[in-house]
Amino acid sequence: MIFGIVLASTLLQFAAGLFALRLVASSGRSLAWALLSSGIFIMAFRRTHTLFQLFQGDPGPPFSYEVLGLAISVLVFAGIALIDPLLRELRTSAQKLAESEERYRTVASFTHDWEYWLSPNGHYRYISPACERITGYTPDDFTAEPLLLHRIIHPDDRERVLAKLSSLAALGEPLHFDFRLIRKDGTARWVAHASIPVTSPEGAMLGIRASVRDIDQRKRLEAEIRENRALYRGLVENSRTLVLLFDASGKATYANAYALRRLGYGEEELREKTVRDILLHSAAQLPEDGEKKIEAFLNSGQRLELEIETRRPDGTTFWGEWAGSFIGNVERKIGQYICVGIDVSRRKALDKLKEEVTRIVRHDLKSPLSGIIGIPRVLRRDDNLTPRQQDLLQSVEEAGTVMLDLINQSLALYKLETGTYEFDMREVDIAKLVREVLRHLQIGREKAVPVHFNLNGTPADEEACAMIRAEYPLLFSLLCNLMKNALEANEGHPVSIDVDVEETNGCVIRIANAGVVPESIRERFFDKYVTAGKPGGTGLGTYSARLITRRHGGDISMHSAPGQGTTVTVTLPAPEEEP
Repeated sequence: MIFGIVLASTLLQFAAGLFALRLVASSGRSLAWALLSSGIFIMAFRRTHTLFQLFQGDPGPPFSYEVLGLAISVLVFAGIALIDPLLRELRTSAQKLAESEERYRTVASFTHDWEYWLSPNGHYRYISPACERITGYTPDDFTAEPLLLHRIIHPDDRERVLAKLSSLAALGEPLHFDFRLIRKDGTARWVAHASIPVTSPEGAMLGIRASVRDIDQRKRLEAEIRENRALYRGLVENSRTLVLLFDASGKATYANAYALRRLGYGEEELREKTVRDILLHSAAQLPEDGEKKIEAFLNSGQRLELEIETRRPDGTTFWGEWAGSFIGNVERKIGQYICVGIDVSRRKALDKLKEEVTRIVRHDLKSPLSGIIGIPRVLRRDDNLTPRQQDLLQSVEEAGTVMLDLINQSLALYKLETGTYEFDMREVDIAKLVREVLRHLQIGREKAVPVHFNLNGTPADEEACAMIRAEYPLLFSLLCNLMKNALEANEGHPVSIDVDVEETNGCVIRIANAGVVPESIRERFFDKYVTAGKPGGTGLGTYSARLITRRHGGDISMHSAPGQGTTVTVTLPAPEEEP
């Protein structure tokens, strides 16, 4: 029986030694488990020697001793067998812990912000490498000098920042504040400091966890924005322009001081007004399409251009020229409306005065002209006049008649501008009218300008005739203005007048001369009061021609280039057929 006990003990010890060898690979402790395995194998060989002695008949150790040895072998085998899964679990846990530490280290070390953990005793438990990018100091510098952060705080901010840091532990709440620090290279930089107390599950204070972000660029942009805002606010407040802001609902949110004065509102009173209240309901005079423009402006953000007379709360009025647009929000929808206006009351008053003076001048000039026209007519009835005297008196009478026509045409121009002209369209011989205008323009010239007059592509003689429907006085004025310009700018070359009349296509008049219109006024050739310094020029001739042409439903254009001269083309439409 003792032989069986020794055999069992020997086998258990060999098995325990083999298990111990396996632990060399699984535990990573090769030397320790190799020594333990060697010891177990030596014990197993020792038991093998005892087993050999028993096989030869040697009585061997006492029975109780072998039973104790078997128990020890069982315990060794069981212990090694049970420690294997435990060691595997420990190794797995260690690997997971290492991976977790690596993950959190990576998160902390590679963040753009500077992260640190300060223990209650004032020493750093962790400092991320980003501190060097922000401060110029390495983590080792902060570890070696725990108060380095206090030292590099900007002198102007130090007292405030240290007070906040010292109160952090007592407050027990997150704390956010901005301050400047002095980098290692001596430059100042703005940072945002966010910190929170760190406590254990039991509530014990473990220190302060903080994050420091570089906000220097943001602070510079904010300062620039503040400066620009102050600049623009100053420009707006000191401008002699009305500036109004409205929210998306159309309610007033801001008005500069000049707008408040001109509108007659107080700041609080204005905030109760809307776009409609200011531009529509208080309008003393509003254009026909004014309300439609305001509604389109509010509903779709369509650009507003409006000239209105606004009534103030005290009953007085002023004329304003307004322009409005919308300001989009982040959703690209209407966020605000802005309206900018200028007070044009003085201009309106001057225009009105000018109209009154012009009307008076026209009236006063017509009275003496009646005598100038009538006296030559009476004198021509005498029989004692020579043919030369008769011709001169006729020229005076014709010149007076033309002047009276021009005054009447000037009055007609005013009526055309104001929309009060009453048209009297009749059949007009355009060829005869051209000849009359030419005779009138050539009177008094030292040397007549050669003129080539063509009707429908062929030279026109005194008998040539072509009928069109037009307002005779207006058409006379149009031709007089354009042909006068052509004769004055002929530069020694003939002037060409080509008239083409068709029943279906209407009438086309081309007046060409060798002169060139200055480039500075070509784009504004037909605008009012535009002239290039011509002696006696008023800048009204071409403006009047365009106004007359358009009132006839036609169009007018000009082409001018060096070497080609200038050609003005007037197109009058054919009359509509009566039903």
